Amino acid sequence: MDCITPMLSEALNSIDDWGDMDDKIDHLLSPNDWRLQEIIKFRKRIALAEKSREQHDITAIRKELARRKLTDKQCQTEFLYQHGLSAGKITEIIDIARSTADKIILEYRASHYIDRRKAMGMTDALVLMKAE
Repeated sequence: MDCITPMLSEALNSIDDWGDMDDKIDHLLSPNDWRLQEIIKFRKRIALAEKSREQHDITAIRKELARRKLTDKQCQTEFLYQHGLSAGKITEIIDIARSTADKIILEYRASHYIDRRKAMGMTDALVLMKAE
């Protein structure tokens, strides 16, 4: 999705004085200014594109879980956590309560991390390296 339109380019090119670095364009232009309206439309297109991308990623991750035959919620949660996702993101991908995801992650961290620090044991690191 191309979010930059010719009208947006024209609007941005027509602004001579952007003000200081801390000034927001929303405060520099009047609410009825066509250039501000184009910028607002652009922001909406960006938000829609981000939401669409996130949905695409969720679908792809679900397919990856299915491909790996990970059907158990605990295994899915641990797998997704191992690959850097937070409990909040995990609950968006699999049908699991946030409190359950938090509990699984805490138990996983307690059993896999040394002294509750974010350092994996050598065996766990080796397994992850070989799995990739």
